[in-house]
Amino acid sequence: MTKTGNAAGAPLELDAESLGDALVRYQRPLTIAAVLIAVAGGAFYFNKRSGEIRADRGAEALAQAEAIYGSSGPEAAQAELDKVVNRYAGTAAGTQAAHLSAQLYFEAGKYDEGLAVLKPALGKAASHQRPALLALQAAGKASKGEPAASATDYEAAAAAAQLEQERQQYQMEAARQHVAASNAAAAIKLYQSIAAEEDSPFASEARLRLGEVMVKG
Repeated sequence: MTKTGNAAGAPLELDAESLGDALVRYQRPLTIAAVLIAVAGGAFYFNKRSGEIRADRGAEALAQAEAIYGSSGPEAAQAELDKVVNRYAGTAAGTQAAHLSAQLYFEAGKYDEGLAVLKPALGKAASHQRPALLALQAAGKASKGEPAASATDYEAAAAAAQLEQERQQYQMEAARQHVAASNAAAAIKLYQSIAAEEDSPFASEARLRLGEVMVKG
């Protein structure tokens, strides 16, 4: 039975004075929270915009270095590429500059210099840029006469690859370096895995190399 009259619950009442007290009591924390939200939003926008500007400038600097390569040759381009690497590390342009710079060093027979450029670039590279950097690092180590280290880098490049054909290409290179390092077991394992994939463009070569390794082994 519904209670009526005095027995019913009294309605909630807020007089003007208590409402004013509540507003005064909560106004300061609410104001602080609003300011903090505004500051955080502004900082996010500033950082995002700053990153975009830096990336754009890096791309411009890289284009300039590439133009210098075409007009003045590799030595002049090398100096400009190294500037891009140092100033715009972590940007797409900075990573690409590191790749090109290392290539020029390797072509000049300066393997240690090229590897020194690649190492920090790998630590800041985007995931889609890492496979090519690792493969180039592997090539540098192979040219330097370090096949075991090269094979390790090629396998890392294969693990990071986003496309199946790219992955298998790096695995083939890793297998070759394993052979050069007298690690027939590791090479056989890679060749067998690729040879077993009928639709692989590397399957025929993998079978051929597999036979060669097993005959020698």
